[in-house]
Amino acid sequence: MKRERKHDVIVVGGGPAGLSTAYFLADKGYNIIVLERGSEPGSKNVFGGRIYSYPLDKYFPEWRKDAPIERWVRREALSILCKDSIVS
Repeated sequence: MKRERKHDVIVVGGGPAGLSTAYFLADKGYNIIVLERGSEPGSKNVFGGRIYSYPLDKYFPEWRKDAPIERWVRREALSILCKDSIVS
C-alpha cells in the first residue's frame, strides 16, 4: 500500500539558505520537506570562496594533488546591473 505524503512546501537544498527557509516556514505552521542530494545537509554548498593558485603553485607545487576541491573555476565573468541595462 502506497502512503501519500502531503507538504505545503518543498525546499530543494539543505544548505544554509534552504534550511533557514524551511525553519522559518515550519515556524509559521507550514508542512515542509527538505530535499538534499548530498550525503549530509549542505554537502553541495556553493559559496563565493576561491583559491588563487599562483602563490600555492610557486611554494607548494604538489598542492593540487590532494586538494579537497569539488569544482574548479572554469570561467570568470563580471556583470554590472543598472536600472535599465547590463554591462558585461
